[in-house]
Amino acid sequence: MNVRDLVPWGRGRLTTGEPFHMLQRDINRLFDDMWGGFDLPALLGRKGFPALEVRDEGKEIKVVAELPGMGVKDVELTIDAGILTLKGERKSETTEKTDGGLFSERWYGRFERSVNVGQVEEDKVVADFSNGVLTVILPKAAVPEEMGRKIPIGGTN
Repeated sequence: MNVRDLVPWGRGRLTTGEPFHMLQRDINRLFDDMWGGFDLPALLGRKGFPALEVRDEGKEIKVVAELPGMGVKDVELTIDAGILTLKGERKSETTEKTDGGLFSERWYGRFERSVNVGQVEEDKVVADFSNGVLTVILPKAAVPEEMGRKIPIGGTN
């Protein structure tokens, strides 16, 4: 047997019944269950929970986050220098009685998402949490149209 026959990119191809293929499939399934796939963006935190929808609606910015199974007490929302931060904890516990005994499962996880919303009137931001959906309305700050001015130069000549 040649060493190249043992690796998937070698000469021989693994069939579904061979041990190395089964091991690779099981490891892939483990990572899929744990992180939703073993890809670099997920490991670097570029994909995350919850998904945020950010819309510019003219005079205000609207941020919507779907947080199924969570309540107001599970979520913290802050804004500082134009950065809106959503933090929270998801907890889940299920217990099921079967003929074979008791089945109990617990899940716990923290999350944090931040988004730059630009210049907003931070003291007028409002948030509403209803049916697992968090909606945040951020009124835009009035930006002066004329950002600069001409400065007269004194002197002779």
